[in-house]
Amino acid sequence: MKMKKIFNLVIPIIILLVFHGCTTEDLCKGGPENAAIDGSYTEEICSENTIATLEQVRLGNQNQWVLIRGNDFSNPVLIFLHGGPGSPCIFYSRYAMAGLEQDFTVVSWDQRGCGKSYFDYIDPDSITYQQLMSDAQELILQMRNRFGKDKVYLMGISWGSILGSRIARDHPEWLHAYIGMGQVVNVTRSLPIAFQAAMDEAQELGNQQAIDELTALMDDGTLDWEEAGTIQKWLETFGFGDLHDLSLIDTIAPILSTVPEYTQADWNNQQGWEDLYQAAAINRDNTWLTSLDLISQIPRLEVPVFFFCGTFDYKTPSILVEEYINGLEAPYGKQIIWFENSAHMPLIEEREAFHQAMIHIVKAETQ
Repeated sequence: MKMKKIFNLVIPIIILLVFHGCTTEDLCKGGPENAAIDGSYTEEICSENTIATLEQVRLGNQNQWVLIRGNDFSNPVLIFLHGGPGSPCIFYSRYAMAGLEQDFTVVSWDQRGCGKSYFDYIDPDSITYQQLMSDAQELILQMRNRFGKDKVYLMGISWGSILGSRIARDHPEWLHAYIGMGQVVNVTRSLPIAFQAAMDEAQELGNQQAIDELTALMDDGTLDWEEAGTIQKWLETFGFGDLHDLSLIDTIAPILSTVPEYTQADWNNQQGWEDLYQAAAINRDNTWLTSLDLISQIPRLEVPVFFFCGTFDYKTPSILVEEYINGLEAPYGKQIIWFENSAHMPLIEEREAFHQAMIHIVKAETQ
């Protein structure tokens, strides 16, 4: 009886595939047999309307790489803006976003001059705040056109949240919703909060080296942006930076360093793209960052807004995100989703909770 039931299901499927002139293999996208021009590829997905592609797109007259994955390209499009500037995401996006592919078409983009989008001929003067903003907007327009969508979901993390919040302000008609993770609100106000969190932990642990280095920053009684690196170093050491659970580094690093989306040549270019961004115009003049204040500059957003906050994130202190959202005018709704075991990157530390929040809160409340 069980065998008969199985055949009753399988035979119509085979007839349907033959009738439409395709095989099961025709329903699969990605995989090494569909490699990109540099030999890299993304893992295969098999379903009728699937998309799994690693390819170059033209943004601002510069080739840049995107990874696009989803089980059904009729699903809503989610575009992910990574951190940095210059901290690419394609090598970790499949690990972080895999749980979303049933419900979204996920577009991950290595921004101009970093990751797979690094080329040694790129002029560092071309990497400006304005150019990266323009590239992001052009990508959104391309994806809206490609998938026939009036609106997309836009998620920005850290530096990407600066781009994302401004796009949400300037082009709400493009978006179903804006999702900010590790949302940057005001870096000038962030520094003393981050400093105090690091100092408190150093004193709690009796870490004299940290106490001495942090104390030295306050010789003149003030903190400035040039001193942020030392604060950041101790935030990372104490689990208040990118990751709270530092044991994940040893767990995840071997996985991410062998993903098929990056070739060995891509990894060999890492020093090149880091040097490029160090010399880039966006880092030589950081007034775009030091003058940032979302509370005064973006007091209203005409899209649904969701902030994903890690409890232990002092890289972009969540207390400022709370202050911002409390005063934000958001007629289409606003919400903070807390990740109790994460720092700056809940999409890595609490992947399942992140997936559930995107599907059952963000998507459910905006469709």
